[in-house]
Amino acid sequence: MRLAVPFLLLRLLWRSRRHSGYRSQIWHRLGLYGRHRASLSGGRIWIHAVSVGETLAIAPFLERLLVDRPDLTVLVTSTTPTGAEQVQQKFGSRVEWCWAPFDTPGAARRFLAHWQPALGALVETEIWPNLLAHAAARGMPMVLLNARLSERSARGYARVAGLMRQTLGHLAGVAAQTESDANRLRALGAADEAVIVTGSLKFALDRNALREANEQERRQFGPGAFDRPVWLAASTHPGEEEPVLEAFARLKAERPNALLMLAPRHPDRVPGILGMPAIRQYQVVRHSDFHSSAGATPHAGESAASTSLTVMDDVLVVDTLGRLGALTGCADAVFVGGSLVPHGGHNPLEAAAWCLPILSGPHTFNFASIYRDLFEANAAVEVEADTLGTALLDCIGQQADTEQVTAMGERAGAYQSAQEGVVDGQWTVLAAHLP
Repeated sequence: MRLAVPFLLLRLLWRSRRHSGYRSQIWHRLGLYGRHRASLSGGRIWIHAVSVGETLAIAPFLERLLVDRPDLTVLVTSTTPTGAEQVQQKFGSRVEWCWAPFDTPGAARRFLAHWQPALGALVETEIWPNLLAHAAARGMPMVLLNARLSERSARGYARVAGLMRQTLGHLAGVAAQTESDANRLRALGAADEAVIVTGSLKFALDRNALREANEQERRQFGPGAFDRPVWLAASTHPGEEEPVLEAFARLKAERPNALLMLAPRHPDRVPGILGMPAIRQYQVVRHSDFHSSAGATPHAGESAASTSLTVMDDVLVVDTLGRLGALTGCADAVFVGGSLVPHGGHNPLEAAAWCLPILSGPHTFNFASIYRDLFEANAAVEVEADTLGTALLDCIGQQADTEQVTAMGERAGAYQSAQEGVVDGQWTVLAAHLP
C-alpha cells in the first residue's frame, strides 16, 4: 500500500483536471492535518461512505443516528468530491467531514489518532486491512453496513485469502444485503455470529421527501413542462449515450414532443456529451440553468438561466447532483445506466418507488439480487444496445400498451415497498456497539 501511494496521488491530480476537489486538502488523504486538532470526543461515530451512491444509501440511517443519539458526534468521510458534496448538501454542519485516508499503516494510524472515534462503520464493500487492523489495536469496534460482495469481487479477494481472513475477522458486526453476500463474507473470514442479513439500505427511500422534492422541481421548470412523453436515462456511462440517443431518435419519430432527461453518472462528462454529433440536432438545456440554488452561471456561449422548460426543448441534461430521485418522478419510463457497459449497473429502486417501467442492460452484477427479483416479477425489462429503442417504444411509444406498462410499474413499486424497514435491521448492528 505504501508503494501504491505515489500512483494514488498522481491519479488524484489527474482526475483534478476535471474536478478540482480531488486535490483539495490532499494531505488529509495521508492522515496529515497540520495544526488542526479535532475536538476530543468519547462519543464520535465515524461513518465512511465512498461516493454519491453510498452517501445516498446511508442517508436515512444517518438521519436516524442524528435524531436518536444527539449526544454523539458524527464524522463522515468520503473518497470522491461528488460524495463530499452530497454530505454537505444533505447534512451540512450537523456532521463533521473529512477525506478518508489511504490505507497505509501510517495514514490509518494518524487518522484514528486525530479523530479518536469510539466506533467506525464502513459502507458496502469498503474492506481496508490497515484501517481495520489499527482500529482493532486501539480496541475500537468496526462494523460493515449495507455490506455487499459480488461473486466476481469475492473471487478477487480469495486470491489473498489469508489477508482477508485476518481483515474480516476484525469486524464486530456485518449487516449484509442478501444471504449470498453474507455467505461470501463468511467464506472469506467474517465471523458467523457477526454477520446478519438485513436487506439493502437502498430500499430505505423516504417517499414523502421524494414527492416534496418532485413538486419543487416541477415548480422550478414551470407549469406543464412535463405534460408530454418523458424518458429518463439515469446514471449513464461512456458508451451508453450513443444508444440512448439512437433510441430517443426512434421515440421522437413517433412522439415529436417527447423529452429526454439525460443524467450522466459523472456530471464532469457533460461538456463531452454536449459535443456529440447525435445530440446537436436537438434543442438542449441543462438542469443547472433552472436552479439558482446550484450556483450556476451562464456557460460559455449560452444565455442566462432559463425560466421555464418549453415544448421546444428536446433534451434536458442533468448536470447537478442529488436531484435525480426527484426528477425521476417527472418521467414515464426509466433506463438505468451502467448496465449496457460492464460497470455493474446502478440502483433501480428510485424508479421502482415512482412505480415506473424500468429498462436495464445485461450488466447488473452490482445489484444482482434486486434486478433478478425485478425481472422475475416482470417489473423490469433487460435490453441490449440494439434493442433499447424497441423496448422504449413498447413503454411510451405511440402503440404502447398503456395498461400493461402501468401494471409493470405497479409491480416495481410493490417490490420496493415490500422491502422497507431495512433501516431497523442495520441499526441493530450499529447500536450493539454504540457508546
